Amino acid sequence: MQAMCSLTLPSERYEKSFLLGAAEFAAQNRLDSTYAVHLGYDLRSLKRNFGRFVRDLIALGDGSRGWYVDRVLWLIAGEEYVGQTSIRPMLCTDYLITYGGHVGYSIRPSRRRCGYGKKILNLALAESRAMDLGKVMVTCDSDNTASRKIIEGNGGRFESAMKMDSKAFRAEGRRPQGQVKKLRYWIDLETGVS
Repeated sequence: MQAMCSLTLPSERYEKSFLLGAAEFAAQNRLDSTYAVHLGYDLRSLKRNFGRFVRDLIALGDGSRGWYVDRVLWLIAGEEYVGQTSIRPMLCTDYLITYGGHVGYSIRPSRRRCGYGKKILNLALAESRAMDLGKVMVTCDSDNTASRKIIEGNGGRFESAMKMDSKAFRAEGRRPQGQVKKLRYWIDLETGVS
């Protein structure tokens, strides 16, 4: 049975479970699913400077880091970090316009296939609606069947598939992978119909 879930701003309160989740992502070479690499952290520096990391994540949401606004929220089940979502109100970079979209999400590896992906996207769409976004783009990799089903299950309407170049893979902290494309979906938050 799934514990009660909610989205919350990053907090030092969840340090222990976040670090366990970060180690799971790192074991799959996907630590940047937590934004750690993007912000200049590795597993060791996360442990040493967790409070600063939390403040850096929160700062992404107010634009004070000088980049685009990226509101990061953690999915908490009970008292455990399960994953995170990011909501980008404006698609103001080539990467976001082409590959990133308005909403991104990731579930830590040990908590996948438990219904948390559908839950986090549903909650992120509610947050997007509260931020007065009318329509959002959500993307996933062409080889990620689970994420595709989650997006479609939340009302996503397929628009196109974009071939990812090496720059796009680097932006995601990944190495280029064959013929992976980015699938682009739109969800209309005003009518509930995409």
